[in-house]
Amino acid sequence: MNKQSFTPNIPPYTWNRPIGINWDNPYTVRYSSNLDDGPWHGMPLGGFGAGAIGRSPRGDFNLWHLDGGEHIYQNLAACQFSVFEETKGHKQAYALCTEPPSDGSLSTWQWYPKQKAELHTGTYHALYPRSWFVYENVFTAQLSCEQFSPIWAGNYQETSYPVAIFEWVAHNPTDEPITLSIMFTWQNMIGWFTNSVKTPQVRVRDDGSPVYEYKPRWGESTDNFNL
Repeated sequence: MNKQSFTPNIPPYTWNRPIGINWDNPYTVRYSSNLDDGPWHGMPLGGFGAGAIGRSPRGDFNLWHLDGGEHIYQNLAACQFSVFEETKGHKQAYALCTEPPSDGSLSTWQWYPKQKAELHTGTYHALYPRSWFVYENVFTAQLSCEQFSPIWAGNYQETSYPVAIFEWVAHNPTDEPITLSIMFTWQNMIGWFTNSVKTPQVRVRDDGSPVYEYKPRWGESTDNFNL
């Protein structure tokens, strides 16, 4: 029997927020901008100069800064962590995002319950270059995920690699066996992050900022080969 407490090694001074809780009155920029994606994004993952992706406090991957100078903010629900748990004959499985797709796709998936007044389901923490999800009161097992891209002082080669690491820790606080599986799914996105407008015209807004038409090939997967 293992009654050892489970405490992820998270610094006490992180920015943190309950998983999935909505924003009451988030700041909104005057113009739509590729420099401000709104409140729903998390700490970026990616090497220096290599572009970045992001996973928000809802658990969704929604930040795609992969085409130089261009930022795409869009949830792609199939890119997801999911957890299956069985204990004492009880089975449950959730995709670890609190927002199901608005178009009705993936309707057979169960989505992680967001924070409610009567139920605290976990906390998102961020302190660059690391961030953490701590899942509580849903699974019997105690789960946490630390995510980061290696940033090493004075080591610019490895720091520039397009790498993200997700380190999971699972702890069984009971004296009963628990079956636990963690699944990672990812949609084939090859070719999506290029501008389909070949020669966009640059214009200047009244505040002096430049803007031009950018239409990524989002969702265009013709001839992609999936293994």
